[in-house]
Amino acid sequence: MKNHKNTINPDKLSQVAENYLLSLFILSEEAIKATPAHIAEHLKSLPASEGLGTSLPSVLGMLRRMSKEGLLTFGNDKEVQLTTQGLVAAKDMIRRHRLAERFVVDLLGLELDKAHVEAHRLEHAISPDVEARIDELLGYPTTCPFGGPIPDSKYSPPDKPVIALRDVEQGSVCIIIRVPEEDQELLSFLVAQNVLPNEKVEIIESSLHKGIIVIKTTKGENAIGYPVAGRIWATQE
Repeated sequence: MKNHKNTINPDKLSQVAENYLLSLFILSEEAIKATPAHIAEHLKSLPASEGLGTSLPSVLGMLRRMSKEGLLTFGNDKEVQLTTQGLVAAKDMIRRHRLAERFVVDLLGLELDKAHVEAHRLEHAISPDVEARIDELLGYPTTCPFGGPIPDSKYSPPDKPVIALRDVEQGSVCIIIRVPEEDQELLSFLVAQNVLPNEKVEIIESSLHKGIIVIKTTKGENAIGYPVAGRIWATQE
C-alpha cells in the first residue's frame, strides 16, 4: 500500500467512497488485481439500494476523486492501490460490515443469505460507540458468518493450510473456512447445501475435464463449477 501525506477523517467519507473502499479491500483479499474494470464488476455485486454507478466512466471518475482525497493511487499498470490512510479507512469499513453481518445473524436471528444485504444497510450508520457495543455483545467475534476475518480482532488463521475447494483431493473430507458472500444467488445455494464455515464437505468427484466437483454435505450430493469452487476456501482433513 502506498503512503500519502494527507490525513483522512473517516467521518467525512461519503457512503459511495466507503463502498469503493470495501470493494478494494475484498479484491485485495481475493488476490484480484484492482483495475477499474475489476472494481466496476465487484461494485455490481453490491445491493442495488446502494445506488452506485457501475459504468467504467462513472467508476473512473469516482476513483480519481478518491485519489485527490488521498485514499488511493494509480499504478503504471492501471492497478489501483490504497494509500496508508485509505487502507485504514478500508479496514474500518470492512470491520463495521462484518460486525453488522454478525449482529443481524447472531443477535437478530436473520437468515444467513440475507445478512450481507442487510449489513450494507447498517454499516454506514454505525458509530464507533455502537460498533464497540456490538462487538462486546457478540463476544468479540473474529470472523463474519461467512468466514471473513474481522480487522482489529484476535483472528488467527487455521493451523492447517487453507486451499481452494477445487484443490481438495478427490475422496477427501475438508472443513469449510470461508465462502463468497457477494453473489446473492450463489450464497442462497451454499446456505441451502450447508456449504458454510466450520461444516464438513466430502469431495466425491473432482474433474478438471468436466469443470466441476461433486460434493457431499449434510444436505446430500451436489455439483459445483470449478470457478465457484475456486472461491470457497477449506482445510483438508
